[in-house]
Amino acid sequence: MKNFYLLISIFCIHNLNAQDTLSDKNIALKSNLNEVVVTGQLSETTAEDAVHKIRVIGSKELNSGLFTDLASALSKRLNIRLSEDNILGSSISIQGISGQNVKILIDDVPIIGRLNGNIDLSQINLNNIERIEIVEGPLSTIYGTDALAGTVNIITKEQTINQKSLTTYYETIGKYNYDFLLAENIKENTVTYGFSRKFFNGWSSDQKFRLIPIRELADKNRNKQWKPKEQISHKLSFKKNKDLYSYNNYIERFHEKITNRGIPLEPYYENAFDEYYHTFKTNLGSDIKFKYEKHKIRLLLAHNKYTRTKETFYKNLTDLSEIIVLDDNMQDTSQFKLWMAKVGVSKDYNKLKYQIGLDLNKQSAKGNRISEGYQEKGDYALFSIIEYKANDIIVIRPSLRIIYNTKYKAPIVPAINTLFKWGENKIRISYAKGFRAPDFKELFFEFIDVNHNIVGNELLLAEESNNFNINTTISKKLIQTEIVSDISLFYNNISNKIDLLNSSLETNQYSYFNIAKYETKGISYRSTILISNTEINFGISYIGRYNKFADEYNLAKFNFSQDLNINALFQIGKKTKLNIYYKKTGEIPIFTLDNNDVVEVYSDIYNMLDFSINRRIYNNITITIGAKNLFNITDIKQSSENNTVHSNNNNTISVGYGRTFFTSLKFKLWKK
Repeated sequence: MKNFYLLISIFCIHNLNAQDTLSDKNIALKSNLNEVVVTGQLSETTAEDAVHKIRVIGSKELNSGLFTDLASALSKRLNIRLSEDNILGSSISIQGISGQNVKILIDDVPIIGRLNGNIDLSQINLNNIERIEIVEGPLSTIYGTDALAGTVNIITKEQTINQKSLTTYYETIGKYNYDFLLAENIKENTVTYGFSRKFFNGWSSDQKFRLIPIRELADKNRNKQWKPKEQISHKLSFKKNKDLYSYNNYIERFHEKITNRGIPLEPYYENAFDEYYHTFKTNLGSDIKFKYEKHKIRLLLAHNKYTRTKETFYKNLTDLSEIIVLDDNMQDTSQFKLWMAKVGVSKDYNKLKYQIGLDLNKQSAKGNRISEGYQEKGDYALFSIIEYKANDIIVIRPSLRIIYNTKYKAPIVPAINTLFKWGENKIRISYAKGFRAPDFKELFFEFIDVNHNIVGNELLLAEESNNFNINTTISKKLIQTEIVSDISLFYNNISNKIDLLNSSLETNQYSYFNIAKYETKGISYRSTILISNTEINFGISYIGRYNKFADEYNLAKFNFSQDLNINALFQIGKKTKLNIYYKKTGEIPIFTLDNNDVVEVYSDIYNMLDFSINRRIYNNITITIGAKNLFNITDIKQSSENNTVHSNNNNTISVGYGRTFFTSLKFKLWKK
């Protein structure tokens, strides 16, 4: 390990003699504050001028080498919390609202395949990604159901030049990744093919640190706390750009295999039950755009198929042979499909922009654990947006969505956003209503294995919400320093909030129920400081979640938690960058019932610190080295003041693998 730190020191010192001019560096850093955004917009605009407050994770951060999937890219963001399930993967909450209420999109197309209400963010690869756009608060008028808490839109790169690149990645936790990208121009067309393979060997908290993995014995240590995982993805796209129209057709295929190796069985420890979880995704789509005078038409067509299978085998640990277990409860296949067609027609006048459109979605679910074996539902909507620029100071943007849902009666969903500008300073004030119909898994799905016992509830009501948001951005420019400060306040009120609750203490079975109401409110402060060759981002948030026992037991209505994050970029010479990411995650007090008494359960505060160093060698090779989780956090305690079993005293929650080191090489094979 000493050699690793010595390597970092040499790596940095080697570049101190090749400084850029201050003006060149400031131009490079400032450009990241003016990135183009598209999420929820009528046309491309900068993040500074968008009516919505849009947070951007740009190419500068994505190229730091620290992020290998969407989960890692979001983990250090303010107002966002991730939770980990060792089989279901990473899930997200925004503004204190989690699960199904966060919409995840790729180029405006929703991602399907939720387990326990959450998209596994670790399955979303960042290969060929331009940026990630995050909008906190409802965007239901534009993106429909699921977009109550926030929207995460992943924007892929628009390849317009010939390019070949290969990226390799190794992490001492036992991760081996590589991806390959090929883009070829053929006349006015661009064909792009991307391939990615990620492999994780699994990890347990009692596992010793090894720089290079070794063969492991088939003993009790074969059962890993974090399960071994392999992910393989292919994506082929065909783009054509003309003056009056463009289109992008694509097909994507993804396969994930999670291996849950069982503990050897007594008395001879020669056999074990092993489980394999396979996820297959196939995504087909087309993004077609037309221009006619001042009119723009965009047509999105997509068909997504998600299949998850569970297989259980009885394994002989002496010769490693295995036979399938002929028990229907230990084998399962579930399949989910989405058909989507969305068309929007927009026009841009001098002071007025508008868009009207249709958003048609049909989903189906099939499997032995789906009620009656098959279910389907449709969500069909008409939406309209008007953006009026009253003068150089005020922009007003009302929007409306009229929904027909085949399972639930949906309300009319309105929203209004207002932007006030004076110089570089801005105030955004918004109100938005949200609507979310329960999905198949909340209604009809049974998910039962060694770690889960969850059944659906067909009597659920749809969720409705109201969100209020105020954001102020103030920019100050000094001699060679720019400071951008950002203060946000929000309030969410959700009726019929769907939550997962214990429905049977005897069987420890969980099901979905409607909570009468759920509220969150909070304030956050962010600041970006640009000084010469340095960019520092600082943020702190204070979020309160509604305590459902407050009225009945005379408790505080809101339970508050505090988060803090800092990230910094240092440019060292022309070819080297140092990236540092830190986040402090505060405790969240939760009140539960224990023998009819209210018990406060809370989790430990924990800190995460990552860093990386990027060094460009020649013009076509970039090497990255770094470390993650420097404080070596693996689990945090969830405890209560009294020592009852029902209060889960001294229960632990997995949050990380512990301290790891990584290296990555990116080769641009050619570019012309």
